[in-house]
Amino acid sequence: MNLRLATAVMVTAVLAAACGDSATAPPLVTTTVADGAVPTPTTPGAEALAPAAITQVDCPPAIATDIVACGIAEGALDPAAGSGATASISIATMAGYDVGFRTPVAVLQGGPGGASSDLAGFFPQQPFTQVFVDQRGTGFASADFDCPEFDGVIPDLVERDGERSRELAADALDACAERLAGDLLLDATTTQNHAFDVGQVMAGLGYDRWVAYGVSYGTTIGFELLRQPPAGLVGTVLDGVYPPDLDVDTSVATAAQRSIDALGAACGRSTRCADLNPDVALGLDTLIFELDESPRIVTLSANESGFDREVDVRLDGARLAEFVFLLLYNESLARFLPATLAGIADGDPDAERWLARVGTRSFAAAYNANREGTYFAVQCHDRLPFTSGEPVGRDGGFGAAVPVEPLRNLCPAWEQGEARAIAGTPVSSNLPTLLLSGTVDPITPSTFAAAAADLLPNATTVIQDGRGHGIWFGNSCIAGIVQQFVADPLRTLDTSCADAGVPFDWAAP
Repeated sequence: MNLRLATAVMVTAVLAAACGDSATAPPLVTTTVADGAVPTPTTPGAEALAPAAITQVDCPPAIATDIVACGIAEGALDPAAGSGATASISIATMAGYDVGFRTPVAVLQGGPGGASSDLAGFFPQQPFTQVFVDQRGTGFASADFDCPEFDGVIPDLVERDGERSRELAADALDACAERLAGDLLLDATTTQNHAFDVGQVMAGLGYDRWVAYGVSYGTTIGFELLRQPPAGLVGTVLDGVYPPDLDVDTSVATAAQRSIDALGAACGRSTRCADLNPDVALGLDTLIFELDESPRIVTLSANESGFDREVDVRLDGARLAEFVFLLLYNESLARFLPATLAGIADGDPDAERWLARVGTRSFAAAYNANREGTYFAVQCHDRLPFTSGEPVGRDGGFGAAVPVEPLRNLCPAWEQGEARAIAGTPVSSNLPTLLLSGTVDPITPSTFAAAAADLLPNATTVIQDGRGHGIWFGNSCIAGIVQQFVADPLRTLDTSCADAGVPFDWAAP
């Protein structure tokens, strides 16, 4: 039976009634769908996936608003295997404020292991509907691939030196892997199946035309959608491009070094910043060496660290590099780095305390935001076969000092199968794609987007100066470009507003 086309309407009374006792919860945003309907492919080569069965549920308090609705989607566990087994994931929809804007956007979080539905708690309303599709084992579905074994040792990690920290983390993650061993959903948690989930959800909501937006690892899911386009997909927005053919063992060092060099160059163009720190990158390299030779201990209260106890942060070279790396994700924090690094070099205890406090909170937030089980299920299946396994030496400056544990050391306990060879190859597609990058992004530099664009003939690349990782959120210029694209992915976009960039407001914390 073909899909009955209709204007965007709220979900049917059956789904609306599933809200339970929450009278103020809005219904999921969908279109009218005939029973068993499968959207007709609109793109050559598109795959018409069976629609997911979606049941509305109450949203978690953190994202419950009068424009956000939540649901549990039941789809195929592994469509490629055809076993008939099913998987449940959580989703959220945010109604658009322009009823004439007919094309919804599937929003895909990073990680791997991030819950897209978390973004519904702070992403602004757009003229178009946003559909937040969670990765497997994340969000508020019954399966939870978090590793409390690891979360419980995070405070200890910032207190130990590199070797003891690695041992403690490995033991905790191995215990989590042992607990989750044999979980069928975990074994089927791959980028390909995440992409299948997105197609099944959008079909289940009745959308015959939609755009996918992915940030960070969400762009990897976006690439898989381009590789095997599901019915209705008419374009993708890839923000912080994380391509499938990346060697994750070695890429961090190069990307991080580009980021600090870009920050240093921006600082050098500002008299105010240059007065604070005349050579950010060189000064950081020197400081890393000094702290390796003579680490400093900064004691933080529970209130300062965010943990439930006092911690003695060991500020050595590797931890300094790790904290700087994390702060470069967000330009609102990166603007403090030149003055802070100069202060630490001068022995200023206030500068040390600020970096220890903000770095520790960023460190904990980065780990707590992801479900470790989902992370390793994906990385050990999709990425491990295509990594070099070669650790980067510590004598290469800041980029090489950022701690990266090779996947081959972490994956044996997870016992994931190997992805097919195609999973580690670049993606070619004629579908319209918008590629977004920030110049100081420490993990997905603009060079990744440039390489991807070579195989995407209908790609538009936007690089915004002064921005970190993920540039759509919180920027009216980029938001306007994305709106143009969603309205008509085939149009020639006016991206001129991004040329001016976003100036750093350099300051000492």
